[in-house]
Amino acid sequence: MQFVSFDDFKVGVLRGEQVVDLSSAIGDAARLDWDERLPALAGRYGELRGAIERLAREGPGVPLASVRLRAPDPRPHKLLCAIGNFAGRPPEGSPLAVDFTFKSPESVVGPGDTVVLDDVPSTGFEAEATLAVVIGREARKLSASEALSYVFGYTAMLDVFATGLGRPQIGTFFGKSLDTLGPMGPAIVTADELSDPQHLRVRLTVNGATRQDFNTSQMAISVAEVLEAATGIMTVYPGDVVTCGSPATERILLIHEDVVAVEIDGIGQLEVRVEDPARRAWPATVA
Repeated sequence: MQFVSFDDFKVGVLRGEQVVDLSSAIGDAARLDWDERLPALAGRYGELRGAIERLAREGPGVPLASVRLRAPDPRPHKLLCAIGNFAGRPPEGSPLAVDFTFKSPESVVGPGDTVVLDDVPSTGFEAEATLAVVIGREARKLSASEALSYVFGYTAMLDVFATGLGRPQIGTFFGKSLDTLGPMGPAIVTADELSDPQHLRVRLTVNGATRQDFNTSQMAISVAEVLEAATGIMTVYPGDVVTCGSPATERILLIHEDVVAVEIDGIGQLEVRVEDPARRAWPATVA
């Protein structure tokens, strides 16, 4: 199934080119605050699935073009980003299989929204495409062999970050966490529908030109191993998001009026626009 958030953050499911409002099927979860609805659904998906599937088949739908899609997980409690996961496996005996940084949940926006390049002393706003994993069950210290059974679903994310902020060891979090720098969507495809996250083509285009084109099979450690590493650090909960990294390429620098799209096989296309009130240009390399 493909879950979306739309209009005033109602939870829905895609049925072809229609959206079906799931409010009547998810019970109390529909009456929670807007940012708690998807985590509640993810955590209770097993018990709610039958009612959701019936409504998805038989319930009234509205044209997809008539609604405003939001980020499908509009405010995850935790947003943990893998770093360097396409650079080769870590040396034997390394304490962590992959490094991570946090990205602020307030950075998340949805399809059709605007990435605003804030007025900060940055050397450029860079972009990467990545596969994002949405957690379905509370988990701590998972093994790779069991990790995927804790996944609710998968979505696409455009990871934008401002370089040159703060001291090097803290600049990553600051640069990643500015408002609007975390576009996500268009939908969360449930794990049962996207059974193999390890063979997905991922593409990033800027103004129609391809800037990244890779496959999740190129990851140094698998999606399951990323989750093993993440849950070895901390407990994750339904609705939390863990991203899987992106290959190192030339700097993909965003400027005013760019149109940026991320497309992942089986998930769909996420498109956003870029606004820079200062109309800045950026150096090709970081000093």
